[in-house]
Amino acid sequence: MKRAMIAAAVLVLLGERAAAAPPSHARPERIMSLKVCTDELLLDLVPTSRIASITFLSREPASLRVWPQGARIPVNHNTAEEILAVHPDLILTDTLTPPALKPLLAKTGARVVEVPPAENFAQIRANVRLVARAVGEEKKGEVLIARMDSELAELKAHRPRGAPSVAEWGEGGYVPGTGGLFDALLRAAGARNIEKRRFRYYDVESLLAARPDFLVYGDTYAGTASLRADQDLHPALLARYRGRRITYRVLYGCGVPEAVEGARQIQNGIRGARP
Repeated sequence: MKRAMIAAAVLVLLGERAAAAPPSHARPERIMSLKVCTDELLLDLVPTSRIASITFLSREPASLRVWPQGARIPVNHNTAEEILAVHPDLILTDTLTPPALKPLLAKTGARVVEVPPAENFAQIRANVRLVARAVGEEKKGEVLIARMDSELAELKAHRPRGAPSVAEWGEGGYVPGTGGLFDALLRAAGARNIEKRRFRYYDVESLLAARPDFLVYGDTYAGTASLRADQDLHPALLARYRGRRITYRVLYGCGVPEAVEGARQIQNGIRGARP
């Protein structure tokens, strides 16, 4: 009963906010992002003065290395109370918003833009344009896309011979396969994925039996002590892949223009490998 009363009060407050909301066509000046991947697109496109809130994940070292301006912006944990407190005029989120939160978002009066996951560079272009239109920065969006496409063209011109085989290792045995963003990065780098399914869990023995030419490790949580890291750095793997272990920028698996830097790091690691 108490929860129902609280929910009803929240909806009333949200209805009042909606009545006072600015016209939907106005350029948004209090933008709130509820997911780390929309944080990254937002930080690419608008000055901090127009951002009311981003997620707490954008304060982690992996994000701040690329978007240091995130340290100056208030953070949220994707809660209705925080949305009420911020009074956003635009809310960026993904397509996995909890069903219970959607009616609350609709009642704020803010425009809500759901950004789908991007698993290849065509989808990254589409998402950049989607968010750029929403924030009124189409020209900046095209600049980001042009820069990414230029880097992709450079990678294509320097592909290694023979398309060496690669496994991403460093996720406790989870090896992403074809159809995802990591596979798109491999193809851009001129390499091929050892796993042809969407994903598969490998143990150390099965990974050794698969005999990829290179192991690739993501750097988002590099250096964090865990039992998973012990498996990732198994002595048998370190011995076989000495000089053929590559660390690349993951950025939480988000499909953003900066993901192309991960492909560059993979390609550079392959080209600079020891014989």
